[in-house]
Amino acid sequence: MVHNNRRGTLFLVLGMTVISIQDMLIKLLSDDLSIFQILFFRSTLGIIYIILFQKITRQPVILTTAYPALAILRGLMFFFAYSAFFFAQSKMPIANATVLLLVSPFFITILSIFFFRSQVGYRRWLTMIVGFCGVVFICQPTTGEFNSYYLLPVLVALVYAAVVNITKMTSDKETLYQQVLYLCFITGLLSGLMGLLFGDGRFDTAEYSEIVFITRAWHFSGINTLISLLAVSVFGIGGNLLMLGAYRIADPAVISPYEYTLLLWMILWGYLFWRDVPSLSIVIGMFLIVGAGIYLFHRERIRNQEIASDSTLR
Repeated sequence: MVHNNRRGTLFLVLGMTVISIQDMLIKLLSDDLSIFQILFFRSTLGIIYIILFQKITRQPVILTTAYPALAILRGLMFFFAYSAFFFAQSKMPIANATVLLLVSPFFITILSIFFFRSQVGYRRWLTMIVGFCGVVFICQPTTGEFNSYYLLPVLVALVYAAVVNITKMTSDKETLYQQVLYLCFITGLLSGLMGLLFGDGRFDTAEYSEIVFITRAWHFSGINTLISLLAVSVFGIGGNLLMLGAYRIADPAVISPYEYTLLLWMILWGYLFWRDVPSLSIVIGMFLIVGAGIYLFHRERIRNQEIASDSTLR
C-alpha cells in the first residue's frame, strides 16, 4: 500500500483542530444542557450527515455488519467513553482532561498484547512507565489538591484503547462509514434512553447538583441551543472523519504524533475562555505524557520497518 503521509498529516492536524472546537463547545454547553441531550443530537445528526454524504458521493449505504456482537460492544464502550470524558471535562481544566486522555497509546500498546499477541520490548515498557509518571504529576494523589474526577479520563483512555483494538479486528469486513454509523446509532440510542430517565428534570435538584451535567432536564433555550447542537455535531463528526481518513491514507506510525496538537488547542481554549493556566506539576506531567507518547510512536515505526525488512529478505 502506498502511503500519502503529507496529506495524512494535514488531515490529522485539521481533525485535531476541529475536534478541539467540539470539545470546547461541549464544555461551554455543560453549564446549560445535559450531556445526554448533547450526545443524542450529535449522534442523530451525525447519522444524517454521513448517509447524505454517501448518497451525494454515490457510495453504498451499508447498515449491516459482519461482526454484530463486536459492533454492539464497541458502541457500548464508546458511549461510556464519550459520556465519562465530557463529564470529567466539566469538572477540571479542559487541557488537563485532554492530556490524561492522551495516555491511550500506552493502553493500546498493552492491550495489543492480548488482542494481537504483539511483542512489546523493554524500551516501550520503560517509556510507558515514564508516561504514567506524568499521570501522577497531574493527578497529585498524595496532596490535598487530588481530584478523584481526574481518574475518569485515564479510565476513558483504557476503554478507548479497547475500542481501537476492536476496530482493527473488524476493519477487514467493515468500511469507515459502517463503523462510524454504528457508533453514532448506539450512542444516540443510549443517550435517548438516558433522556427518558433524566430528561424530564426529576433529578435536576440540589441533591444531585454535583452531577447536574448528567441529571439536568432537557430543554431548548431558543435558536442558540439549536445552533450550538448543530455546531457540536458538525465539528464532532467532521473531526472524526478527518482523523479516521488520515489513518486510512497514511502510515499511522508516521502521523500519530500529530494527535498531540490537540493538547495545544486545549491549552489555548482553556486560557481564552476560562483563564486556565497550568501549574508547574501539570506542565511536567504534560511533558512526560507527550514525550513518552511520541517516543512510543517512534519505536513503533522502527519496529514496523524491521518487520518490513525481514519480510523483504524472505
